[in-house]
Amino acid sequence: MLRFSFPKQARLRREREYEHVYQSGRRLQAYPLRACALRRGHGRSRLGLSISRRVGGSVVRNRWKRAVREAFRLNRHRLRAAYDIVVSVSYEAASDEAGRTDAALNQLIDRLNQSEGSAEAENGSS
Repeated sequence: MLRFSFPKQARLRREREYEHVYQSGRRLQAYPLRACALRRGHGRSRLGLSISRRVGGSVVRNRWKRAVREAFRLNRHRLRAAYDIVVSVSYEAASDEAGRTDAALNQLIDRLNQSEGSAEAENGSS
């Protein structure tokens, strides 16, 4: 049975963890989300959020954070490999577009899975 919880172990919490993902990770975009993802060697995928004040006031930012956390919590199991993912929201996104978060995060997951599949094919054909 799948567990859809979101414990502390599933979150990026330290500044150095964010910096490592930003410096070494792969950048992806699926409007209204932007993400930087770095493959982990073990464990489960973790999520970090970086929602700028340019997106809106605290109510709007918190709405986006809740929407992204919920989408990640429900779709994390679809990732073929463990990743550290830092998600931010496009500045142009309106607060009422938070409902598009689930579809956008699914697009990001599909792109990560595609790159994972192509990397495995390259390694297997050597």
